Amino acid sequence: MARKSSLAGWIIGLVVVVIVVAGAIWAKGYYNDRYVSQSYYAQVPADEKMEIEGMKDNQGKVFDKGHTYELTAYDKDGKARKLEVTVYTDKVSKLYKPGTYLKIEASKQIVTGQSVIREMDIPPAAFAKIQD
Repeated sequence: MARKSSLAGWIIGLVVVVIVVAGAIWAKGYYNDRYVSQSYYAQVPADEKMEIEGMKDNQGKVFDKGHTYELTAYDKDGKARKLEVTVYTDKVSKLYKPGTYLKIEASKQIVTGQSVIREMDIPPAAFAKIQD
């Protein structure tokens, strides 16, 4: 009988270890997909409208004002990715003007940041694709 309870203890312990390890692996993958970002480069299109819009949540309710840019951005090797960049403001003067170059930090799931950069700060392969 002691042997059976000892075996059951080992099995329970093993199951707990497997669950903890699987949870840790899942959490690391989630964190990497959500927060580990890569740099992308884009230019605001010349025909971009400089308009303030009502920003809506998933239920369609307006929660803020601003403008969302749907851009094709390129990594340092020139690989394209569609990204949405949002500027929250109620002033048109705070929006990115057409022709502005942006560096966009994005994970697999979200845009984690953006900044205005100079043309000379864009890697050559990305710049070549932007100019196409």
